[in-house]
Amino acid sequence: MQDPLRIPGVLEAVGRVWEGQPELSLPTLFGILANRGIGWGASDEDLLRELAVMERERPARLSLVDARYLILTTEHRVMVDPWRVIVRRPGVTAQPGVWDYSSLRPVVVGGPLVLTSEDGIEHRLGEVTAIMLIDAHPTPTVPTLDGLQRREMEDRVYLLALEDESTVLLSHGLQRFHAGRRELAQDQLRWESLPACTPGQPLLVQPPGGGPVVELAVVGAIYLVEA
Repeated sequence: MQDPLRIPGVLEAVGRVWEGQPELSLPTLFGILANRGIGWGASDEDLLRELAVMERERPARLSLVDARYLILTTEHRVMVDPWRVIVRRPGVTAQPGVWDYSSLRPVVVGGPLVLTSEDGIEHRLGEVTAIMLIDAHPTPTVPTLDGLQRREMEDRVYLLALEDESTVLLSHGLQRFHAGRRELAQDQLRWESLPACTPGQPLLVQPPGGGPVVELAVVGAIYLVEA
């Protein structure tokens, strides 16, 4: 007989992973584990190892920002890493906010997301619905995207801060936010590749079909927002 004292610890590990993805039913969680090779005949040790991986990918709580995470709330999509936060509001024509922050309250799925910016202003950004690991070993910025092809993007999203104070949100489309005469303006561009995208150089965008290359402002910084 195996030691029955192991059971509470195994169930606690299952509970932590389930708390990180409360939208799942327990049978669905078991189905995901089966797809990861944890099925009939797997040991408790195998299960615990896979649960640890799943908990790292989708934690239920976050108290130390030691990596890059995407935090989904009822109002925003928030990238947070050891250097900054990038805040977007889906469905709203608003320039993504890039902030240095001084503190972040412990983040818990189902609880509020509250952070304090470097200038001491407290921001409440809605109720947390998910925490997702983007990069376990992040760097402060992306050094270059020279030659990037749209077909290579997968699920990645980048934010490009340009030196004319405009911002580009790059995914399978390209959104540029810039100051208009009276309000924030937004342009949508189709793109096939980026012949040049390195800080200190103009952003060059190749449209589909081999049209003329579009030159935008000099790139100031490149940030990974989602992956």
